[in-house]
Amino acid sequence: MLAVICPVSSAMSQDDRRGMPARVALDRVAAKHGTAVIENIVEMKGRRGQSQPREWWIVVRDERSRSRLRTMWVGDVRATDEGENKEFYPKLLPLGFIAEGKLKIDSPAAFNLLIREATAARIGFDSVDYKLRSKEFSDEPVWSLTAKDVRGNVVGKVILSGFDGRVYRTVWYYRQAGGYLKIVDSAIDAPGRPEVPRKPAVPRKPDRDQTGSRADSVPEFTPGPDDPGTEQAEIEAIDPE
Repeated sequence: MLAVICPVSSAMSQDDRRGMPARVALDRVAAKHGTAVIENIVEMKGRRGQSQPREWWIVVRDERSRSRLRTMWVGDVRATDEGENKEFYPKLLPLGFIAEGKLKIDSPAAFNLLIREATAARIGFDSVDYKLRSKEFSDEPVWSLTAKDVRGNVVGKVILSGFDGRVYRTVWYYRQAGGYLKIVDSAIDAPGRPEVPRKPAVPRKPDRDQTGSRADSVPEFTPGPDDPGTEQAEIEAIDPE
């Protein structure tokens, strides 16, 4: 039987006062290094947030550097330039470049959505790792929130839009007696999609039989357009340990 822990504890609330929302971190970078620096964000990470992390690592596009990317660090009241980023090109391509103006869902709002989903799934957690990156082939932001227990085990993950808060995917890990791990992935366990409506039937012109009378014809049904599909969100491989 899973013991459900309240996601928000008093300790978490105390740590939250020392945490830093993503928007505050971006504003500090812009204030020190100029607003142009944060116009194209490759990635933004914060670890062990309760509910917000105390520091952020931000990778931005930089046309002047040989790697085309630069890393910024923000913590406390400082925002420092960590130099060229060499974690991406050539071994790893950025998914895209976030248009800073499209980041409408700040990290506290993303955290509240995580609480909502975790409560519905009856999952408790102790800390949160944040990752912001773009939706593939676009400039729209996507939040990836990884929830962990007090031992640092991953207990769940929520992928949501940083533009409108839409939840793309949830993955939960239920650890039970005997080491059994039950995985609930919304990409697998979500209800089936509703049937795509068909276009109205268009009756064909009745054919004449050999006697010259009009034969009853079956209306021809034309299938509707294919389901355009849902926007996919990348989810990294999660090590449950």
